[in-house]
Amino acid sequence: MKLRREYNDNIRLTAQPHNSVNGSIIAPSLNFGVNTPVWQTSGGGEVTQRRYSGEEGLDRDDNLLRISSTYRAERSTWRLDASRVRDSVLTDEYVSADTGVVQTNKKRESDSVQPSWIWMLSERTQLQLAYQQADVSYDDALSVGLYDYRNRSTTATLANQISGLNQIFITAGYSAFDVAVTGFDSSTRNLQAGITRTFSETTRGTLQAGLRRTDSFTPGGNPIYTRFSTEFGDVLVQTGVTQDVHSQETGSVFSGNLETKYESTRLSMALSRSLNPSGSGGQVEQDTFTIDLNRQVTARLTAYVTANASKVRTDEGNISSNERTYYEIRPGAHWRWSREWNVGMNYRYAYVKREFESEAADSNSVSLMLTYQPLKMSISR
Repeated sequence: MKLRREYNDNIRLTAQPHNSVNGSIIAPSLNFGVNTPVWQTSGGGEVTQRRYSGEEGLDRDDNLLRISSTYRAERSTWRLDASRVRDSVLTDEYVSADTGVVQTNKKRESDSVQPSWIWMLSERTQLQLAYQQADVSYDDALSVGLYDYRNRSTTATLANQISGLNQIFITAGYSAFDVAVTGFDSSTRNLQAGITRTFSETTRGTLQAGLRRTDSFTPGGNPIYTRFSTEFGDVLVQTGVTQDVHSQETGSVFSGNLETKYESTRLSMALSRSLNPSGSGGQVEQDTFTIDLNRQVTARLTAYVTANASKVRTDEGNISSNERTYYEIRPGAHWRWSREWNVGMNYRYAYVKREFESEAADSNSVSLMLTYQPLKMSISR
């Protein structure tokens, strides 16, 4: 159970005149798990009620359901993950492809299923096959330029532990993205090679890089919209009609992460460039950087700083002028009051610069949180 009180001076991240708001958030959740020597299943659910004062149209109820199951045989591992999320693109606190794209409270529903299989070819070599399907829909969001979409991806990874400290791998992937309402679809093939290295008992890093090729088709007859900023907020104006267009594009993809641990401090960093599905009617190329610093000040007090940045570029779909830069920083601390109770507070600064706006928008928010997490109950037979 989480209780949070929040103040935000620009929750919509708009460059137009706006009000500050106060919010009350309550989020009860339940997690469960079942384990046997070869089989494991876990899952959980969370319902979040958000109520705000100071501006209308911000209240909402979010929910999350997830389940994960793993079966281990002598040389293979089967895994299935599935989730359903209902939230809003307005106060998305993660660097997703939708972050910062709109300034209104539009609900989003995401269904995802991810089966995978790992086969140990030898003591040092393994093959992993994975599939993911994501269906994303928005409630009455065409007015702000959001489109329901489906994305499917398949990857095959061959890894070899060449030494006790180094593992090399190569990954081939294929993904298909389509927007039913406009008929837009694209397919992407990519190939990456990488290495995971353990530098010491406390430091570990992974780096992979490669190329992608994307083939897209935009059918004719669909309206093309351009975003414009007005004193009443951003609006979409039809500026043309699409023609039948077949296009091919090549680009780079990469990702890397580094994590190091000290006696009371943990530092992790990640950098990536990827082609991601987006509600803006096409896929976007997204550069993302994150850093997380966590320090155990005392036995009960923990301080942290989390920062992330994202640059979004789009060459597909029916929405132009949709590129943007987003970053945020979030310092905070939490104190373990008892084994079951935690008290925390944080400050969050967020910034977005949208291509269609002449000015950037930023926001400041402060939150005070109370968390109750009862001790885990176990039943055995």
